[in-house]
Amino acid sequence: MDRLSGKKREKSPEPSPKCNPLGTPTDVAAGPLRVRPREDLDIVPDDERSKKRPRIIFQDSSGEDKELPVPGVSASVVVVGDTEHRNDPIRENPTDTGERQEGGRLAEASKVPDGGYKNTALMAPAILSDVPKEAADEHSPLGPLKAVLRTILRTITAGHANYQETVAIGKIEYLLSRIVSLEERFDSRPDDVEELRRRGKLIREFGRIEGQLRSLSDKSELLQLADHVQDDGEVFGFLEDLRETIFNYQVVQQGEIDDQRRKLIKPAEATTLNSVRCALEAEYRHGDRKSCLKGTRGIVLDEIELWARDLDKSPVYWLNGLAGTGKSTIAQTIAERVFADGQLGASFFCSRDFEDRRNLKFIFPTIAVQLARNYPGFRSIFVPLVKPDPGIAHESLYNQMDKLIVRPLKESDISTVIVIDALDECRDEEPASAILSVLGQFVSRIPKVKFFVTGRPEPRIREGFRLPLLAEATDVFILHDVEPGLINNDIRLFFKQSFLELARRQQELDDWPTKEQLDLLCERAAGLFAYAAATIKFVDRRGNDPKKQLDCLLRSPKSSARVGRTKLKENTTLDSLYMSILQEAFDDDDPEDDHEIRSVISAVILAANPLSPSAIATLLGFGAKEVFLRLSSVHSLLILQENADSPVRPFHKSFPDFIVDQTRCINQRFHISSRNHHVELLVGCLNLMNQTLEKNMCNLPDGVANSEVPDLCERTERYIDSALQYACKSWHKHLGEHTVRTPEITSTLHRFLEKKFLFWLEVLSVLGATRGAVDALEAATKWLEASPTLDLVNDCFRFMMGFFGIISTSSAHIYHSALPLCPRQSIVRTLYEPHARPLTRIVHGLPNSWESSIATTTFPSLIDTAVWSPCSRFIAISWSGFPTTIEVLDAVTLERVTTLHSPVDGTAGLFFSPNTRLLTQCGRHPSKCISWDLQTGGLVSAITAKESFRSFVPCFSATYSACGTMFATFCHSNLTPTISIYNVISGTHIHSRSVDKQSLNEVWTHGECLRFVTMESGSITTWEVGFASPQTLTRVESLPLPDDFDPSRESRFHPTSSRLAFTTEGLVHVWDARDSKFLLESTGVKGNMVTSMSFSPDGRFFVCGTRGLGIHLWKESLTGYTLHRKFTSNARAFKILVSPNGESIIVLDGRAIQLLRTTDPIASFSDVSTPTFWRKKTFILGFSPDEVLAAAARMKDETVTVLDLNSGIPRLTIDTGMKVYAVGVAGSAVVVVGWGKIVTWNLSAGNDVLNPRANVNDSVLTTTFDHPHSRSRLTTSVSPDLRRVITVDSGEGPSNTGSLRLYDVLTGQCLASVRIESPSHSWFTLDGREFWSVSNTHRHGCGRKDGRRIIEDSESGITRLEPLGSSSRPSDGLPWQSPHGYEVTDDGWVLSPNKKRLLLLPPSWRSDEEDRTWSGRFLALLGCELPEFVVLELEE
Repeated sequence: MDRLSGKKREKSPEPSPKCNPLGTPTDVAAGPLRVRPREDLDIVPDDERSKKRPRIIFQDSSGEDKELPVPGVSASVVVVGDTEHRNDPIRENPTDTGERQEGGRLAEASKVPDGGYKNTALMAPAILSDVPKEAADEHSPLGPLKAVLRTILRTITAGHANYQETVAIGKIEYLLSRIVSLEERFDSRPDDVEELRRRGKLIREFGRIEGQLRSLSDKSELLQLADHVQDDGEVFGFLEDLRETIFNYQVVQQGEIDDQRRKLIKPAEATTLNSVRCALEAEYRHGDRKSCLKGTRGIVLDEIELWARDLDKSPVYWLNGLAGTGKSTIAQTIAERVFADGQLGASFFCSRDFEDRRNLKFIFPTIAVQLARNYPGFRSIFVPLVKPDPGIAHESLYNQMDKLIVRPLKESDISTVIVIDALDECRDEEPASAILSVLGQFVSRIPKVKFFVTGRPEPRIREGFRLPLLAEATDVFILHDVEPGLINNDIRLFFKQSFLELARRQQELDDWPTKEQLDLLCERAAGLFAYAAATIKFVDRRGNDPKKQLDCLLRSPKSSARVGRTKLKENTTLDSLYMSILQEAFDDDDPEDDHEIRSVISAVILAANPLSPSAIATLLGFGAKEVFLRLSSVHSLLILQENADSPVRPFHKSFPDFIVDQTRCINQRFHISSRNHHVELLVGCLNLMNQTLEKNMCNLPDGVANSEVPDLCERTERYIDSALQYACKSWHKHLGEHTVRTPEITSTLHRFLEKKFLFWLEVLSVLGATRGAVDALEAATKWLEASPTLDLVNDCFRFMMGFFGIISTSSAHIYHSALPLCPRQSIVRTLYEPHARPLTRIVHGLPNSWESSIATTTFPSLIDTAVWSPCSRFIAISWSGFPTTIEVLDAVTLERVTTLHSPVDGTAGLFFSPNTRLLTQCGRHPSKCISWDLQTGGLVSAITAKESFRSFVPCFSATYSACGTMFATFCHSNLTPTISIYNVISGTHIHSRSVDKQSLNEVWTHGECLRFVTMESGSITTWEVGFASPQTLTRVESLPLPDDFDPSRESRFHPTSSRLAFTTEGLVHVWDARDSKFLLESTGVKGNMVTSMSFSPDGRFFVCGTRGLGIHLWKESLTGYTLHRKFTSNARAFKILVSPNGESIIVLDGRAIQLLRTTDPIASFSDVSTPTFWRKKTFILGFSPDEVLAAAARMKDETVTVLDLNSGIPRLTIDTGMKVYAVGVAGSAVVVVGWGKIVTWNLSAGNDVLNPRANVNDSVLTTTFDHPHSRSRLTTSVSPDLRRVITVDSGEGPSNTGSLRLYDVLTGQCLASVRIESPSHSWFTLDGREFWSVSNTHRHGCGRKDGRRIIEDSESGITRLEPLGSSSRPSDGLPWQSPHGYEVTDDGWVLSPNKKRLLLLPPSWRSDEEDRTWSGRFLALLGCELPEFVVLELEE
């Protein structure tokens, strides 16, 4: 029988396969079997009862005599063909020590290091011998059953078996192997009475089946016995009974083995396993999934079981089937059977109804944790791998598969089966399934592991299995191509069994249904098990007469769907059933109740995640009993539990598609309008949150991070019910662009944000769903019109973006950190300030309003380059280091999505493929391009330039072909522009050509060709060359250049619109080359101040950044480009990139990246310029010794602010009239060090009480240095008592040494001078007797320290700087380290001496370690991305 079509085949003249599905040769049965007694047995029995036993001799295919021992003798090794197996006698009641020892050895032999038992289906012999009953071991209760099975087996294999008989052979061999395995297990008597009872029951059932099989074989001619081997024949039925009996026993045994394995997991290991983010209820044992009814789906189940047991078969199996064909039911059955055999390693049942089971990132971690729990060997490798790096479970799919699964499996050498069901239900927007892409790359490295995958034949699933690495490793079974007659037989059997079960539970159902009714049901099912299962659920509705239910169903027309209106052929069949069931449900109710029924059903159909009846009642304002009653009326279309708190889901995925499609659900009583019912759910969610959200609902302690609360999950379940969890996480998913804008919704939304916003963020934080708040506020922004509500939403969005990391990390620090750090003029601060619970006082530096950037993040080193993805959802950046690190960021939050480490030193450019699937890095040195698959995180190819082109460094521009398979680079070699094209998948070079013209550094894709421009003789010329072949270079067009264009200056060319942006000394221009006119000649921006220019990909936006004048964004209009937005920024040198959709801008400046929104209202931007450039020190600050005052100034600025630390109000603002290099304050005096002089002011110099200011004329003392300084970087410090100043300059020339000079403040006299290594940081100790400097300061204060003691000789008046030993340390510690034990961690936490979490600094508030200054409980942050320096007072 053909395994795909199910059609019977003629007996083939070909011999039967050389190997059976267990891997053992089957041709051993071809020779004649001879049974003869032998006196001189090679094997000596253990007792006198086994003397003179027969030996079995057969001839194999080569004609050589082979021997099989007869059951009953001692354990021995027998050879069947070329395969060695263990054959073991059966002793039900071993009586002597030898027998017990032998049984113990057998039990030990079957164990594996992981504590379980080997798959005996693979180790037991396929014994192909005809043994009469009297020759069987009289001591084994299973001997007669084995004998009759062997008799049937030999009869079938005597001829040339067809497919059906081949399956029967495999099944009998499998059953024989399981019986041998049971004999081994029965060899020892268990202590458990329940186990003895189970064994007795099993043996009795074996006896019954053996008698029936023997009776059948006695009645039939042996050569005709094969006629009974059909899927509906008697032999097949008995084999199914036997298989079911063994299966039920094995399930219990395997469950006990699993329990023992779980008990071996150590507490520390359990903690690590529980820390890995996994999907809930994804395993086959969870939920209410059903397995195949006994006797159905025989062909496909047997086929898959044969595959699973045979290691020589392909490692991957795809069960391909359309909707309703029963894929998940088969997957459940296979998982159960493989588990019973002891071979199931893990299972993952995907579901689009649950967020964690439709998210690809959960699949591999969940499978890995299951493997770790099932196999101690795997666990011993997995736990040490994950424990130090729990974030590994959040990495790319490639890294997940490699580190979490492949490595532990290889090292532990485990043989297992992994089941993944309904892969098509995972959210995956790529052309080929990401999971399958990864699987194809690794499956060959773990040959002992098999993957069983089910999924609809959707394009991405088909393309995934067509990938070259996976196609050759996959077997495919097309479920919907099985011969209809066989499917209908299975459906008929399903109906029969289901109706029989129903008749057993109810009376007066004899001879029901009739044959005619059964025929009609089978006809209407049309091969869809979904139809059959829904029919049974409808007929078996509690409280209804089954006969009337069935009659009602059969009275409905065969199809209610209009011909030609359905998308799939099965729709007509299912639509008819759905219409009949809904008709019955709605007819039982008053038409006035139709809306209520539709509302309840819509909550099941439209919910983003499944809701329980109680949650639906809460959201819709109905009674719980009422909702349950409404759902019960359509229970046959739903998965509805008795428990009102269990989620309700559609029984089949086709039902939601039907009921929301007006062309299919043509009765308006039943049809659910998505738009109207989404609004109903939206309002229900908002009302519920407005009524129930409160502050600190989970009663969390102050200061803790969410991860530090051990019972956080229990708290969330206890205090936040499922309805409120759903409302908080999913309300915005019911707010779509087509949602009607009504005053009711707007006012409800406004009230929610005004009263419950922070409490909502709390809930999302503890639920780990903070990212959903960003999506929700963005959805609200797009939906609203200009109004106070929109202003509130915008401010809430800025709060969310500004403190995203804080909110995600700790719900408590929404009130400890986020709200206290919120700008003064923020609407959120105004509304919620009474709820703030700061553990730190912000003395100075709190911004007045939101900054231009909505998100900021920094990196450990300088950013080389960045690029937007074509979909505008991701940003890829590369930062310096070795290895070079490439980060892929979320374009909304700047959170890291993927981290890649490149072997290429330095990055000249990053480039996304058109579908965002691939990312290519073009290196500087050597000339190499590395490509990654971003779905999997795996390396795709490494392209190295040909020998003759390796001087092409760096790569100035590059682009992908439209199809995404070829990659073109544009480089300079010996000043000659050259284009090289490569196959990005294989890394092979296709062709290269030089362009002997002056060219812009731009290449782009146009159709199947590559284009670039050259400039000569006042014109700009576009050229074209083919990607695939080095065809003749073609001139496309030549357009005029403006007269004042200078190619040596900054310029950008936009290819699709032929627009050229360039600068002159006084202006920024945008030239339309096609129309020969200027679209922009800016008057507010000077060309010599421009640091970066960029067009959006569609040319609608043009942006340029300037030194000191911020960022200007122009938008296309009818007359050219008009100014659209102006963003303030003091960045010195940066790069600006506009997103493809024109909605966002990223600004790269040193180590920082900032995100700007072109759609943000201008009113929300700060009027204060924000310094974003990379710097070692932006501000300088000195605390007074008594911690009452602090004096600060921006480095090399002319203004000094003296701050009162108690009130946070400036005591004095001084216009010094010189560049400031150091400040000091003590008592009532302020000392300022400038270039070559020291000036002192008294704090009483400011006479304006409200705004005390002073200038150089108000100073009380000015002294000039008596020794000249080199014109280079100066490091300066003032002693705490304001008596001395030390300056260190870096000197002149290549030397890294400088002059250290000690000055007297009163006289300006140089008291001492030495040569030292130029420091990056210098300071006095608090007593003023020592001076320290640190050179090459890095993170954590490491660097060379140089200490000098100041010694004054009172007699001679000479001051000396005496070096301190290399082992000496500053008496007060380092200035950037707290002397009282406070600490600032790398991830922004400010900790108290007892490690209490006082504050979590957002990225824009963080500074390098050496840019912090401590004084007691005061902390100054001098290098953060804020307009002002920050001073914090920490809790004692």
